Amino acid sequence: MEWVKLQTLYDSKEKALKTASIVATTESRLANQQRGPQYEVETRVDQVEGKWQVSWRKVFVGFKSGGCGGCQSCHVKPPEPNKNNGKIIPFRKPSVEDK
Repeated sequence: MEWVKLQTLYDSKEKALKTASIVATTESRLANQQRGPQYEVETRVDQVEGKWQVSWRKVFVGFKSGGCGGCQSCHVKPPEPNKNNGKIIPFRKPSVEDK
C-alpha cells in the first residue's frame, strides 16, 4: 500500500514521533479484525523544510482464522463458578426468663 502523509507539519521530532505512535495504534485497531485480514502499520518521520512530517502505511501480514467464534471446536471451557462457600453464623434467640 502507498504511504499516506499527514498534512500537519510538526516543529519538533518528538511531537512527530508521538503522533506517529498514535496513528500506528489507531490504524492497526481499525484495520485488524478478530478473524480476517491482519495488518501491520508502518510509520516514518521525515524532515520537510525544517519541520517534521508523519507518513504511514498498512502492510498485509496474514489472515487470522478461527478462535472464540462460539463453534466449540477448540474445546475452550468457560470459567467455573466460584465455589467459596461462606461461613454460616447461627443467630440465637434471646432467652426470656420468667420471674
